[in-house]
Amino acid sequence: MPSLFFYFFALIMVLASMLVVLSRNPLYNVLGLVVAIFSLSSLFILLEAFFVGIILLMVYAGAVLIFFLFVVMCLNLNDPVFTTPQQSRFKLLGWFTALMFLLELFLAVKSYVGALGLAPSSIRGTIEAIGRVLFTEYLLPFELTSFLLLIALFGIVSLAKGALSSGIEEKKI
Repeated sequence: MPSLFFYFFALIMVLASMLVVLSRNPLYNVLGLVVAIFSLSSLFILLEAFFVGIILLMVYAGAVLIFFLFVVMCLNLNDPVFTTPQQSRFKLLGWFTALMFLLELFLAVKSYVGALGLAPSSIRGTIEAIGRVLFTEYLLPFELTSFLLLIALFGIVSLAKGALSSGIEEKKI
């Protein structure tokens, strides 16, 4: 039964990702990305990585994608081509997304109830288990990634500073 859910969410994620790449309307791109993030979070929950799945939902679907959607809405992309059949298709997509979210919530609650009887050290996907693996087996890649992100931050600041100073010099001339 879990393999059926895996294939279901994997298929939905692939289709939603194709919608993100192939759609020409930015609003459809963002909505497809929301469905893909929900599906990916569902896959993490099926793998019993609860923390990663919920953080993925909260950070990306809850914050970043809502910001993307806000930006797309601010672009004022009024398309006069919208007709009633297209609107009904989007209602169907909205209901489907809501059904996926409820299914994911059901799976999370089911996994949580099943894990209540287990000892805390045997539960996979908890913050403690992730921290233990991250800072023992994967310490070197973790530190190298943090160093790479620090270098990228310095590069972005220097590029922004250079662009800002060249913009100021152009205005003086």
